[in-house]
Amino acid sequence: MDNSNAISGNKILKALELILADVEDLRKDAKETCKLFQEKYENEKDEHDIKDMAAKKIIKKFSDRAGFWGGATALTGVIPGLGTLIATFGGSAADIALLMKYQVEMVMEIATVYDYDITQEEIKNQCLIISGLAVINNTGKKIISTTTSTAFVKIVKQYLKGATLQTVKQIFKTVGVKLTQRFLIKIIPFGVGVVIGSTLNKLLTIQVGKNAQKFFSPS
Repeated sequence: MDNSNAISGNKILKALELILADVEDLRKDAKETCKLFQEKYENEKDEHDIKDMAAKKIIKKFSDRAGFWGGATALTGVIPGLGTLIATFGGSAADIALLMKYQVEMVMEIATVYDYDITQEEIKNQCLIISGLAVINNTGKKIISTTTSTAFVKIVKQYLKGATLQTVKQIFKTVGVKLTQRFLIKIIPFGVGVVIGSTLNKLLTIQVGKNAQKFFSPS
């Protein structure tokens, strides 16, 4: 595919700003998920196991959302700001931004589970970088294995050295190329592309979540 047809990283980031959930709400949801497991397994599981279970629950929540949606236009009445996003940036950019919304929010909640403060600008940028790199790392692959490699963690650490908004923009430029290629599957006739796309979105989100958990978990 000609990269000139790809959705730009700046456009994706600007679109994300319109629909990304409030950071405090994400923190609250992540902490409530942890609390549920703490109450359920009090005196049975240690803190690390509880955090791992909470992270897995968060991955399931967001991968289910990513696998359920049929495109941005189907959710304009559900997600605040989505109608404005479509009108401003167009349907293709909205679809990509919506998928990235799920990835970024998931990574932020996983970070919260492992005691990272996502209200800090540096940590927010780290979550964007991890989300973007995980999407790049897994897009275009047959996502079957649920294992994650320490190689991904090493790559992330290289990018996180002095993590800045410019780093985020560079990564999301590649995200735009990768996801524009993937979203072409939606042109397959008879609706088959939508079904395939939903399945791949779910699997991609699961793998991105596992990459994020691998990074944030101290084990």
